Amino acid sequence: MKKWMSGLALAGLLAFSGQAVSAEEPKEYIVVFSSNSINEQSLTQLEESGAEVLQEVPQVGVVSVQSSDPGFIEKAKQDSNIQEVVEDIEISPLEVQMEVDLRAAASPALYSGADLHDKYQWDIKRVTNSGKAWEKNAGSHNVLVAVIDSGVDAFHPDLKENFLYGKAFFNGATEADALRDSGTHGTHVAGSIAANGRVLGVGPELGIASYRVSDHNGRMSWTAILAAVTTAADDGADVANLSLGTYSLMNDAQDRALHLSASRAVRHAQSKGMIIVGANGNDGIDLGKKMLTRQGEGAQWTGPLFDTFTDIPWVISVSSSTNRDTLAYYSNYGNSELAAPGGDYGENWPNAAGDTSLRENEARAYSTIPVSRGSYGWAMGTSMASPKVAAAAALVIAEYPDLKPAQVITRLQQTADDAGITGHDHYFGHGIVNADRALQ
Repeated sequence: MKKWMSGLALAGLLAFSGQAVSAEEPKEYIVVFSSNSINEQSLTQLEESGAEVLQEVPQVGVVSVQSSDPGFIEKAKQDSNIQEVVEDIEISPLEVQMEVDLRAAASPALYSGADLHDKYQWDIKRVTNSGKAWEKNAGSHNVLVAVIDSGVDAFHPDLKENFLYGKAFFNGATEADALRDSGTHGTHVAGSIAANGRVLGVGPELGIASYRVSDHNGRMSWTAILAAVTTAADDGADVANLSLGTYSLMNDAQDRALHLSASRAVRHAQSKGMIIVGANGNDGIDLGKKMLTRQGEGAQWTGPLFDTFTDIPWVISVSSSTNRDTLAYYSNYGNSELAAPGGDYGENWPNAAGDTSLRENEARAYSTIPVSRGSYGWAMGTSMASPKVAAAAALVIAEYPDLKPAQVITRLQQTADDAGITGHDHYFGHGIVNADRALQ
């Protein structure tokens, strides 16, 4: 299986009979039940057989368990109430590179107001028409964007006024963990949505909530992501941003199970009226071609390829554009509904690949990062594009609260700025999101 950034199979354990089995290192497994609910009798049998239940996602009929039985998968699948059993996976968020702005971190007293926005945030200006969108609507805490990511620094001065609450979904998480970022990714994403300080987000008065899915080591389990998506929908979030995901090969049993479980989570969100916006990956792949052969991560993989989550209906798939309104060199494409600025190294790319002096570092996306890590920094990736579409959707909801979610999506598509060839195309979908036009 090919993951966007990394994909390490996790370990798992379990026994279903009194027969002796050789002990192995514990592994973690995803159990997908045949229906969209957990069969309690089957779950009890798993526990009685030695499995440790780590997490339950009752809205979609999924549990994660731990077992040291090497035959766990085969034994569990003998239960007719269980559709799929696969090893859990680990994924990473979708950023190409992060760089701290040491000047801003070292000399905060030299700045005032939204000075860093004025200086660096070409991307936010592009989406908001240099802030004209905010003359119509800058957002409201009545509209909530769920940041499903590595966590958010709830105490960042540019985020704290719009940060409403946090939840964490990894084993052993504390209340304090729900208010922190395991790295920098989630806080950067959150800033693109609703920062209001030295930098600004697309919706500087929107409410945000953190649904942290990465543990202290940055590990994101699949079950944690499913739990976050379904919980955010149940909590009444209007929009969720997913700057993470994986590729699924439909001729691979493990991948089919992941795609099935994700599809259930998306359908649950849709039933609750929550819009999901997803980054479509940073491998430069044409996701419109469903049969691909590619060398990557030390192995060749071939088959009908789907991006999980962005190939699932109801998820807005976002590709990444540059400060020249071109497709970023790393951005996946082919399944894109919209594009948004995610940044790159400037017009000298690809020559700058070999000569770093040619790189225009400020052509990347500038946003918040945890205060403990420097407060502000540059990054690029479809991870940086997706939250701008999520924020634009939230602004439309704030301005037109009677619109149904599908109508909000249509409005974003119809008001996007055409890019590339005329009309809907392979690279930008309906075009580059324009919050100002969407609010007119």
